[in-house]
Amino acid sequence: MKSLSGMLYDTDYESFKEKTLSERQLRIRQQAFALTVCTVVFAAVYIFCTWYASSLQQVPSFTFNFEKFIPFVPISIVPYMAGGLFFCLVFFSCRDGHQLKILTWRMLFVTFAAGIFFVTFPLRFSFDKPEVSNTIMGLTFSFLKTVDSPFNQSPSLHIAFAFVFWSVFRELSKWRIFLMVWLILLGISTLTTYQHHLIDILNGALLSHLSFIIIPYRKNDPEYRPFRIANYFFLSGWILISAALLLSKYIGTEGLLLLLPAAVTMMTGYFYQKNSRSGKTAA
Repeated sequence: MKSLSGMLYDTDYESFKEKTLSERQLRIRQQAFALTVCTVVFAAVYIFCTWYASSLQQVPSFTFNFEKFIPFVPISIVPYMAGGLFFCLVFFSCRDGHQLKILTWRMLFVTFAAGIFFVTFPLRFSFDKPEVSNTIMGLTFSFLKTVDSPFNQSPSLHIAFAFVFWSVFRELSKWRIFLMVWLILLGISTLTTYQHHLIDILNGALLSHLSFIIIPYRKNDPEYRPFRIANYFFLSGWILISAALLLSKYIGTEGLLLLLPAAVTMMTGYFYQKNSRSGKTAA
């Protein structure tokens, strides 16, 4: 027969196990609910904006002269399509309820803000997409053509979401480097799959960092202050990069001089983030 202490231990262990399972189940339900809400909102906004843009007689596009040298790389459709997988995965990567809440609000903010721009300043992709000889790649591009429209270009939600995804993925102990590389490839693929122009990428980066500032992580925690400051520098850096390219397009190459303060601003933000005492993310 078991001793009284052994029986009490078993009872406590079973109680702890049941409580842990209950908390885990609750967290999964919350994550699934947040994913569902963001998916429904994204689909509704995207479909409405596509319908609106397609109803217009003419939708302009915006490109920089050097974009004609960007190659079309069919294989880059693989990291591009992974954006949908990351959209689902990121909600189940949150460590706690607070991080899940911040992620959800940022995703909703980015989606609604992008939708406002899609309707107010509609743009379309203007390059002709080459034929894809590979059968599998060809089928993938055909599927992409069915689910993704040439409208809803700027800001790029692929880019805005990628930055928001990274604010969660960077906290993972496993797969962190793999996910970082894949998100970088995803960002590049928006250009090499001929889905977005450069202005869309710049505006997507601006929108994501604006969401970090408007919806900060642990706003009242002084340990996260360096990261909040870093986001202001990053936002300023993206603005300077955009200004440099726009000035070079309309005024001349002298506008590219703004790339120097842009680089300094970005590096300053990076060092604020890197040298934080907490070593945590507040993005």
